This record gives sequence, structure tokens and C-alpha cells, in this order.
Amino acid sequence: MDTMRFKIKKQKSETKASREPRETPAKMLKPYDEYGGKELSVLGVPFGGPLMGRDLDGETFHEKTDIMLEIGDTRPVTYYHGFGPDDPWDWQEEPIVIGLAKLAKKDKKGFWFDVVLDESEPLAKRILLDIEKSRASSGAVGHLVRMGKAGMIDVWPVGELALFDTNEWRLPANDFAVVQEKKSEEPEAEAKADEAKADAAQPEIENIKANKGKTKMDSEINTEEKQPEKAPALEIDYTKMGEALTPIIEKTVDGAVEKKLKALADEEPTIKGVPVVMKTAKPGFSDDAAKGFIHWMKTGERNGALIPAVKTDLQEGSDTEGGVLVPEEFIPKIFGKADERSVAIRAGATVIPTSLSVVDIPIEGTQASWSLTSEEGTYGTSAEEFDQVQVNVYKSTVSPKISEELLNDNKANLETWLFDKLGARFAVHENSYTIVGTGSSQPQGVLYGGTAGLTLDDTNSIAVGEIPELAGKLKEQYHPGAVWTMKRATYFYLLGLTGNQFQLWQPKVGLPSGMGDADGVLLDHPVLFTDSMEAYSTTGKKSLCLGDWSMYALVRNTNITALRNPYLYAATGQVAFHFKARWGGAVIQAEAFQYATQA
Repeated sequence: MDTMRFKIKKQKSETKASREPRETPAKMLKPYDEYGGKELSVLGVPFGGPLMGRDLDGETFHEKTDIMLEIGDTRPVTYYHGFGPDDPWDWQEEPIVIGLAKLAKKDKKGFWFDVVLDESEPLAKRILLDIEKSRASSGAVGHLVRMGKAGMIDVWPVGELALFDTNEWRLPANDFAVVQEKKSEEPEAEAKADEAKADAAQPEIENIKANKGKTKMDSEINTEEKQPEKAPALEIDYTKMGEALTPIIEKTVDGAVEKKLKALADEEPTIKGVPVVMKTAKPGFSDDAAKGFIHWMKTGERNGALIPAVKTDLQEGSDTEGGVLVPEEFIPKIFGKADERSVAIRAGATVIPTSLSVVDIPIEGTQASWSLTSEEGTYGTSAEEFDQVQVNVYKSTVSPKISEELLNDNKANLETWLFDKLGARFAVHENSYTIVGTGSSQPQGVLYGGTAGLTLDDTNSIAVGEIPELAGKLKEQYHPGAVWTMKRATYFYLLGLTGNQFQLWQPKVGLPSGMGDADGVLLDHPVLFTDSMEAYSTTGKKSLCLGDWSMYALVRNTNITALRNPYLYAATGQVAFHFKARWGGAVIQAEAFQYATQA
């Protein structure tokens, strides 16, 4: 369980402690009045935010947020919550307290703190050198934080206040958390003005209570009393917002909107105004794409700038715009997890990496044959002829949801999640098309591109003699690498057949591709189980297939593109990710695959 929650934008994973010892021992906190020097006024807990009323986490404090402090209560001031002052991957081994904060007031902007800094601390001097560019962030006791609907923070027990000088990566979650030099008379003057307003309004309020007994009209209520009625305006329905934004992600917009998006395409990232269109690019830190991508997944930032969730349409056949590219070093790991469950890969399919949308693969047509020739006779004239198979590359997408807790947990290994979840889901998706894909607007599977070798005698059973009969349909040259594919239930049904003379139950053997063990063995050929094969108990279904998968072309684009949408499921505390991969597949030689069909 997290013990603290912060309001900064910071990569919190893979941090390292700075091992340089302090020159002097850590200082004890002094009473507020004993600190000398300049006094600051800090909006430590601001209401609302610069991104459609929310901060960069999609959350917001509001006027009813309980920070568990009374006016005059004090909290320590740290530099950047103890994280590294000069390295985004660093953190202070001994967190440095640079001053003390005292809750001063609450107004329509949020909770204000009076802050005094220890000017003998070097990190405090950094704040004082450029106060206007400094920002604040409140740290809460994490297990006491309570979230309301649509990212509204209801309880935020402030345990510390952090100040820091901003740069390209040292940023607040809410840019409204300003730091400014305190004007000596301002708090007292504002307090007196508020008291005067309250005194002036009191007789009118009492008159309404005594004589009318009716509900107060807006014009008869002072500003302080009208605030609760405005509060619902902050409760943005992020689910509806996400639903409205999703079509922009999923399909091309037209007309004036399209022109507006194109006009924005070359602008710098910003969190103000309309969402910016970003062309596809590598996210994160220029010196480490992998860390940068994980940072982008957690925060939506790339190189310190917020990358909005809404981007241009992912165009068919092109990755030139529409999101961020998954780092190249991640691609083999994602596909590696997929390959562990991919029937085509395990069975030895021919894999062709490409960046094209169509791949032409030459195949043997009429094969040249040897002939006996007499001494000084004429050589045989049969010629080798070639044909080609055209493999189209299709777009496949997946939109997993990740909880905000998982994204915020610096102990969570998002890389493992990425490889395991995306890889496993892609394998299931790929299996369905490499087995039963029609080849029309989708990859071609072996049950459509192969050969109908045998029609079984029954609609819902398989006879013992039909197994070797189907195997005999496969030509000699394909037998050495041939693999059976079937449902698990079909295999175990075959094991129970009476009159079985074929020793179906055999030890597992290695697969031709060297990708591991088979799931079973049938007539000395490996068996791979997949739920994508059809059932043996229904008429017209293709229940058994024996084939040489080296005669299947599996084409994969070398890029995976990702989009981040923090709005679609914000009401349930989840961030949506949209991943896109491009791939295709087709049978190279139809005779290399023989399948059986139920009568």
C-alpha cells in the first residue's frame, strides 16, 4: 500500500538513491516564527486545473476537499518530495527539509500556505532565486486519500508541502500550484473585506429567514453561500467525454474539424485549449526510449511535455501519424510472448518481417523433373516454373484498460504487463486467423488456403481408419515437417477410440521449428492444440488438419503504435490504451495442408 501520494509529474520507477553524504547533519524543524528571511504565499492545494478543469492526472481538488488541517497548522516543506534535484531517475537518500508551511486560508482558488524557507539550505536558495518559475505540490498520506466520482478528490490529508524550481521534467501535476512572494498586508486586508461582506449580507439573510421562510434566491445569497451550487459544474462526466473523443481516435474526422486538426498537427504540445494532434514519434527521453515509453504510459508525457490522448486517425497502411511508437526493443519481447502460444510460430511457419502493406512471395509452380538420358543424349527440357502468393497486411487493434493505481505504483512492472498481456492476447487473435481466416479482408488460414483432403463418414464422430487415411493424403515431401492441429477435446476423443492400432498415446516430441515440445503425438507427427480449430461434433466442420507449416507465410510489420486515452474510463479510475499492430498470413502451397471435414 502506498504511504504517500504526490501531485507532481515524475517518473518514479527505476530511481536510484544519491549516495553522496550530506556535509552537515539533517536539521531539526524550528517554530515558524524563528525562520528569518522572505515569506512566501503558496497555493499548495489548488481547486480545478489547466486541463478542462483537471490536473494532469485527470483529478481535481474542490471546495469540499478535506485536507485534515486547520488554519495555523504547520507541515514540513521538502524539495520536490525528496526526489533528485538534477536527475529524473534520482532520489535523495536523506530527504532534505527546506522550510516550514503554515495553512493560511482557503478561498475560491484553493488552500493557501504561508511558507518560510531555511536560506542556509542550497535547495531552498534555488526556489528563492526564481520564485515565479517555482511550483508547489502537496504530499498526502496515501492510505487516507479518498476519491470521489470523475476524479474529484474528497479527502487529501496533507503530510508535507514540496517546492521546486521547474524545468523540462520537474513539473507539477497542476500548474495552478503557484509560489509567490507574500505581501505583508494582503491576508489581513482580505480577511477584513470578507468579514465586511458577511456583516453586510447578514441582515438580509435574517430577514429572509424570519419573514419569508422561502428558499433563498440566487440574487439573495452571498458569494460564499452560492459556492456549493457551483460545485456540480466541476463534476465532468469523463465517461461521456471519452465516448465523444473515441470516434476521433477510431475514424477520420472530416470537414472543418479535419482542417482544424491538420492545422494543429505541427504545433508544439500544450495542455491549454483544444487537444493537440501529434504525429507518430518515439516517446520519452531521447537517451532511453524504453524508459521514456513506460514514463509516457504512466503520465502521458513525452520529453517533459504532456501528450494529449486525442490524436489523428491511424491511417490504413501507414504509421506516419496517430500516436507513439512502441520502442524497437519491446517489439521482440511482445511478439516473443505471442510466439509461445502461436500455433503458426510453434509449427514452423515462415516469418517475413516487413514495413509494406502487401508482400509478394514467389512459390514453385510446375516443378522441373529429372529424366534418364542416354550417353551423349539431349538433356531433359522440363522447366521450373514459378508463381507468386500475395500476402496483404491487415491492421489489428486491442484496447486494454489499466487502473490508475497500477500506473501510479512505482513498484509495478509495466514492462512485464505489456509483454505478457499484449503478447498473450495477440497469440489468441493470430491463431484464430491463421487457422480459419478466409483470406477476404483478413489473413488466410490453413483451413481455407489448404486442401480438403477427406470428408469424414459421420457428422459427429471420427473413425479410427480415417486418421491414417487423411495422413496418406499429404505428399511425401511434406511429411518430415508435418504437424497436426486440432482442438484439445478432439485429441482426447481420438485417444479413447476402440480398435486403435496406431499407438496414439506417445511421449511428447520436439517440434520441427525447435520452439519447444508438442502438446501430443499422432502417428509420429506432433500435435498442437488450438481452440481455433473446429469441432468434430458438427456437420461441415473441419476438425483435423495435417500440414507442413513452412509452407505458410506469416508477415509481420515491425512497428506497434500506441494511443493513450485517460478520459474514456476516468469515472472508474482507469486509463485506456489503444495498441495497433499490422500483420498478415497466407498459405504458400495448398497441397502442403490436408484437412478433414465432418460429413
